[in-house]
Parts: sequence; C-alpha cells; structure tokens
Amino acid sequence: MLEIIAATIDEYSLLPTEGTVVVAVSGGADSLCLLHVLKQLCGPGKRYPQVQLHIAHLNHQLRGLASEQDAHAVAQLAQAWDIPITLAMLDVAALAQREHRSLEDAARQARYHFLREVAQGQPIAVAHHRDDQAETLVLHWLRGGGIASMVGLQPKQHDIIRPLLSIGRADTLAYCLQHALHPQEDASNSDTRYLRNRIRHEILPTLESINPGFRETLLRNAETMQIDLAWIQTQIDSAWPTVILAEQADNIQVNIPVLRTLSQSIQRHLLRRVTSQLCDGQSPLEVRHYSLLEQLQQRPATREPLTLHLPQQLHVLRQGDILVFKHISKQVESAEITTSPAEVVLSIPGQVVVPGTPWLATAEWLPEASLQQVRPALQRQDWSEVWRILPVTPYVIYIDAAMLISGTLLVRTRRAGDRIQPLGMRQVKKIKEIFIDRHVPRETREQLPLFFSETQCIWLGGVYPAHHVRLTSETQQIVRLSMQSQL
Repeated sequence: MLEIIAATIDEYSLLPTEGTVVVAVSGGADSLCLLHVLKQLCGPGKRYPQVQLHIAHLNHQLRGLASEQDAHAVAQLAQAWDIPITLAMLDVAALAQREHRSLEDAARQARYHFLREVAQGQPIAVAHHRDDQAETLVLHWLRGGGIASMVGLQPKQHDIIRPLLSIGRADTLAYCLQHALHPQEDASNSDTRYLRNRIRHEILPTLESINPGFRETLLRNAETMQIDLAWIQTQIDSAWPTVILAEQADNIQVNIPVLRTLSQSIQRHLLRRVTSQLCDGQSPLEVRHYSLLEQLQQRPATREPLTLHLPQQLHVLRQGDILVFKHISKQVESAEITTSPAEVVLSIPGQVVVPGTPWLATAEWLPEASLQQVRPALQRQDWSEVWRILPVTPYVIYIDAAMLISGTLLVRTRRAGDRIQPLGMRQVKKIKEIFIDRHVPRETREQLPLFFSETQCIWLGGVYPAHHVRLTSETQQIVRLSMQSQL
C-alpha cells in the first residue's frame, strides 16, 4: 500500500521538493495511517528527503473527556515519533449556535481555519480516501451545485493534499492493524443525526443493494465530469483578470458589465470561484443563489448599496457597476481561534516554535558537569554563587526537574483565566493582572509564551517563573528553559 500511495503522491505532485507538510491528525484510523505512511516516505534518507512533517490536532470539545483523550493520544504519538505538533481547542458547539450553522459545518470551517493558521501557506495533508469521496459525491448530489460539485474531492485543491484517495477505509484499518497502530474510536461517527453518517450507514448501503457497483459508478462519473470542468476552468482563468477589479483575503470586487458579457455558464462558474476563495475552498452557492445574484445585477444602480446575504457569512453589495463579495466572519473566526491559542508539545530536551509568535522555545537538561559545579552552592543556599554559575535573564531560567509533572511541557500564548504563582509570592495571580502590574504593552501580551507542566503554568516567558519550580537546596536535576526571538 505504501507504493500505491507514493504513486498517487508522484502522479499529482502532492509533496513539495522541500519544506514542511502539516498533517491533520484526529487520532482515528485514517489519519494514523496517513501520518505513518508519510513518516515512512519523508525525511533524510527516504523517498522525499527534504520534506518534514508537522502534526496539527484541533479538539472540537464535542465529546467531553473523550475529546481530551484523543488530543493526549495524538500528543503522545508526536513525542514518540519525534514530530512537532500544534494542539488547539475550540468550543465548536458554541460557535455553531452563535453563527446559526450545523455542527458539521461549524466543525469543518473551524478545522480548516485552524489548519491554515498552523500551515501559513504550507501544504496540508488530510486523510480523505475513496469511501470519503463516494460519500462526498452523494452529499453534493443531495444538496445540488452542478458540475463543479460533482467532481468530488481532488488529490490537490489549493493548499489541501489528499494522498489516500486511491485507497479505501478498509485499507486504512488493515494498515493500522498491520503496523500495530492504535486508533482512537470516535463514537460520533455512527451517529446518524449527522448527514454524512446517514449517507455512510444508510443511503449508500441502500443504493448498493440496488447496484452493487454504485460506488465505482460514482467515481467514474466524477472522473468524466472532471474533464469538462477542466475546460471550464481555463475559460475562467482567461476572464478573471478583466472581471475582477480587486482581490483581498476577505473581499473580492467584480465588474458587472464585463461579467455580463460572458456566457451564463462561465458567469456562474466564475462567481463560484469568487465565493470559494472567500470560504476556504468550498463555495456555498446553489442554483437559487445564482438566480438572486443575477437579479441583483439586473436591478437599476442606486446611490445606496444593495445588499444580498448568502450562506457562510457571505454578504454581496452592489455599488454602482461593482459587486463586492465580503466574508464578514473572517475576523470573527480569527478572534475565536486565538481565544484558545494553539499549543505545542516541548520535549526535554527539545525545541519548538511557539504558534503565532516569533519565539523559539527550548528545554534542555543541565549537563552533569554544570550540576556538579552548582550543587555545593545550592546546598549552602549561596544564591549569588548559584546565579553566577547559572545566569538567569528574562529569557533564560533554570527549574527543578522534580517539580515537573511529566517529561514534556506545553507551550502557548495566554488564554482567558490563565494563572501563575510568581516566584517569591504566596498567592496565585491572573496573568492579565501581572501584565497590568508590570506595564507590559498590549501588543506584547499576546506574543509572550507560557510554559506549562500539564495544567500548571511554570513560566510566564520574559516575566516570571513559577514559585513551585524554583531551585532549592534539595534540587538534584535541573532543566534550562529559554526563549529566543527569530525576528
């Protein structure tokens, strides 16, 4: 199976010549298979020697303790396989309620937003396979959307790559069994209240009872439509520079008179691309939306903007002869994710970049020679001599290894409610209060890394270490923590 997947990677040029690929890992069989395969293929001495991997895992907080266990299992795997990881959590149920969206849609949007925050333009590998492809095609058929939606998942779509599209769910399960991988079971995958699960467990089996080759028929149809869609895309490429007046991350401006010189088919496909770009690669437009957009174009121009509200927080404003497509929730989503910032696992020894900051965090054991040198001063509690041997700065501290809960640390920026007991103080204080007391500039507060041992903050980087991890006369092993700006 390794060669089958490698052939897919080569055929569609899925991996860069060099650089980092972010791998979305939920902990299930599909993503474990994907990660293990890429681990066999990428790195020094392997088929793709200049490609490094980075794991990304978002805890959707939908299954309570089970979600936390999934995140912990993925973090442990990352440590065991020596792969950098970014972890984050987000209350998807609250997000869905606030934005009046289904749980499935809110989870998908949040997940891809998080992955792109981690990737910063680098490729993102996801574990979709042939069975996911069949389910997606049925889902799109039920919703409607024309030829563009019926080509299904592609091996490469913008920054998303899908190396497993040539294999099925049974293959990933067999692979995990063969390589002694232990997937996390997600009970929600059997909950038929979710449309995709109902397609998987009810609709597809019914259709296959009528036509045992139904899945293959779906895939053949998708391949046929892909040829037609490829020609349409070349027409859009040709028209794009003259139709599009301005293009930004959260809005795109369309020239109405030029747009209306195109055939209706190309008009609609071009608008589909516009909305797709604003909605992280998946357009929400259906037939009724195209009709509304066409009516908006045909209305007489007025001094006051005319507004049309579309799904996925898209607004369309007509301003004279210009259509302005705006994604109003881009900033909302960014703010929501940053309230639960991504955290990375820092091994001892180890080194990681703190997500969303310029800081490189490092943890290392103090060498035995330095330990032998500093122990007499520790036992005498001669702190001036200790700090002469182990000079402390705002960016370098030394802590008692025995006070750490585990052999790994978590590093991230602050969250609401974070607390620490600063060195030399008896009481625990909120990080926010410390920032105010120390007059830390607002723009700096969101950039400073916090180091945690399990749930206990042991260092507010650049400000205070925690009191309970200080060196004492009883200290036997010492860990050096440091942070270095890469700017």
